[in-house]
Amino acid sequence: MRDRRELSRRRFLSAAGATAAASSCLPLVGATILASEPEPLRAQTAIAASREQTAAEPLIVSNSGYRLLIDPRLGSIDSFKSTFGVERDLLIPNHASIPLFKIELLDDHRAFKTITSSQAKSVEIHHSNSGGPNDEQTLVLEFKDIAGLPIHARVTARCPANETLTYWSLEVTNGTTSWLSHVQFPCIEVPFDDVAKSESSHILSSFLDGIVTGPVGPTMGTGTVHWTRPARNTPETWRYNNYPGRLITTQLLAYYNDFGGLYLACDDATGLPKFINPLMEDSGVTLGLGHYPGTRGPGTMKLPYNVVLGTFHGDWYAAAEIYRDWACKQSFCSSKIAQRKDMPSWMADSPIAFMFPMRGQGDWDPPAAVNPEYTPVTNALPYLDKLATELESPLMPIVFNWEHAGPWVQPDAFPPLGGDAPMKEFMAKARAKGWHPVIYGDGVNWTTAQHNTKYDGMPYFKAHGGEQAAVQRWDGSLAHGVGAWRDNYQACVGTKEGREMILGMTRGMAEFGPEVIQQFDQGAGPSACYAANHEHPPCPGPWQIEHFKQLLAKDAEAARAHNPATVMSCEGAPPECYLQDFQTFDSRIEVSNCPLHSFIYHEYANGFQGCYTNRVNDEALRLSVARALVTGYMFCFTLRDQGRIEYDWDQLWTRAVPDQVAILDWAKRANQLRAGIARDYLIFGRMQRPYKVNKVTQRDFGWGLEPLVQSATWKAQDGRIGVVLANYADLGETPQVELEGTGKKHLSLYLDGDHTEREVELPHVLNLNMQPRSLCLIELK
Repeated sequence: MRDRRELSRRRFLSAAGATAAASSCLPLVGATILASEPEPLRAQTAIAASREQTAAEPLIVSNSGYRLLIDPRLGSIDSFKSTFGVERDLLIPNHASIPLFKIELLDDHRAFKTITSSQAKSVEIHHSNSGGPNDEQTLVLEFKDIAGLPIHARVTARCPANETLTYWSLEVTNGTTSWLSHVQFPCIEVPFDDVAKSESSHILSSFLDGIVTGPVGPTMGTGTVHWTRPARNTPETWRYNNYPGRLITTQLLAYYNDFGGLYLACDDATGLPKFINPLMEDSGVTLGLGHYPGTRGPGTMKLPYNVVLGTFHGDWYAAAEIYRDWACKQSFCSSKIAQRKDMPSWMADSPIAFMFPMRGQGDWDPPAAVNPEYTPVTNALPYLDKLATELESPLMPIVFNWEHAGPWVQPDAFPPLGGDAPMKEFMAKARAKGWHPVIYGDGVNWTTAQHNTKYDGMPYFKAHGGEQAAVQRWDGSLAHGVGAWRDNYQACVGTKEGREMILGMTRGMAEFGPEVIQQFDQGAGPSACYAANHEHPPCPGPWQIEHFKQLLAKDAEAARAHNPATVMSCEGAPPECYLQDFQTFDSRIEVSNCPLHSFIYHEYANGFQGCYTNRVNDEALRLSVARALVTGYMFCFTLRDQGRIEYDWDQLWTRAVPDQVAILDWAKRANQLRAGIARDYLIFGRMQRPYKVNKVTQRDFGWGLEPLVQSATWKAQDGRIGVVLANYADLGETPQVELEGTGKKHLSLYLDGDHTEREVELPHVLNLNMQPRSLCLIELK
């Protein structure tokens, strides 16, 4: 049975803290402590090293889960240790040399200047204790005349005794006329693993559906199979927010191993812009957390939320449980799927999605020739009819590469290949069959070149206000991306021209009559812009969120002009602050993925499996379905020539063809499980920390070892527990499931059509005999 120390939710932490010895804070500091004169950036090592010469002892705050040391001369975090049984330092050695915060200033000449807390002329630290049952410690750190400028900062850290979480706020008084371009706060760096000691740590972030990377080392990737190169910490990195919506979905980072973990998050329910990502250093990994106040001096700025820094014990689920306990109480979780009035009833029918290209065999294959099977698009209907019959399921047909000028050419997309009339006819006939046809736009991208079709969109771009609409980088240049198969600019949502480009594209797609429109490809969120002549301040800030929220409302209005029931979708899981704005989404389950978004938010938004799932052979193709099933997603396939299922999108049709009978049978049975006996879990339920499943073979299909029996644990709205298992392999497996809990429970076992029931006393070990390509639901009530 699993060690119960892994339970690290807030309620567990509260109980643990309440029974621990009284928290301590030593020494009591109230006097002003002078730091040295301003130092150059990154030159704080010598300052920290001189601390021993000053007789100033570190300020210590400790309780049952952590031990925090503050350097009194610099006001920086000297050490932060996890104390769950085994004391373990979570930060790099000599962490006091890293400032508590960094501020980047921007003047009217586009000149940047970075100042840090370690450059304060003086540092004052005050401590207070609330007393009473909570016995909350409060630290106030005052930084005066930072870098010789009339800039002061106050950091307040609340340290409740009954939690292992601390709550940090920042207030900056800016006496200059410069903008606060961004603030890095708090600056936290975790160490590389010591290979000689066989250490193995991991880092959790919310890129795409969720990422776990590790072991933590200098060659560690911080993204997925398409972004394997580690991101470095450079000044330019921080000049672009990636939350909300640039494929970062939550405000959570975590670092952990078997001895303890570090939790870093923001308790901001409004979704203000941030940078949230691990960044590589020479000595470790910075848990990058940047804030974009978008304010100009002289004046005072206070972050309108707390940064939460704490410890936990367990794996990424433990950190996610802490975050979920906070998130489910916020306004963006006001309605679950079952209660949402904008959620279509057909979502519970679990339609299966099929992407098919009207031109080309993917995004990148030149020349992108027209496919007669799917052009005009009505030609696809017989193939889809056959699939719907064999699957005994409604479909979500997704029309790809429909734009007349080339794949993903926006906004110069109309008329579609084959003309308007066949596209409207296809949508109408698909809806009449009880299907839910989908069409995609390209988000904030304004495409100016499509190399596969030799499209030159610069004349259109200039003639339609593209230069006025485009995002400006920090150096004043337009944000122009040059790719292997297309070039584009990013539209600024803080311009009328940028908003109109997006809305015009949505209006054009809506006229075809689809049931689902996915306009916000590559993430639902605004891009950072530094233009001085747009309808916003000349740096990222709250204006992005204000404009984007207004844009979302207008985009939904445009999409529903012809069909009030039109469903809104986006690429990647929607960021939490926009959960209620989307009814579905095109998920991304890639290498190093963990189901973080499903674990936190599945009750509030239901997605469908996207492309790029490493479908390298028939077994891996079935694995992609099993992975989607246990994660709670609807299924999705790509069609190649003659209406046949392909392994994956962006693969040339010269590859082998999957066994069509086998994959259709597997998808049919898996979907019937999802929409049938498991619907209360996989459609409406909440994902749980998984019960342990032993004795399962693992295999590497190119993404690392993965179990041949995919599994997950879910809770229904009425409290029932369901464990879903899918053996996608060509051989049988005998998994052993450790059912947790206490007391007598009624167990229902559904194993490939066989149904048995019995009473069991928990905890209980259940041994299963799963035949090849078999499915199972274990239900406890």
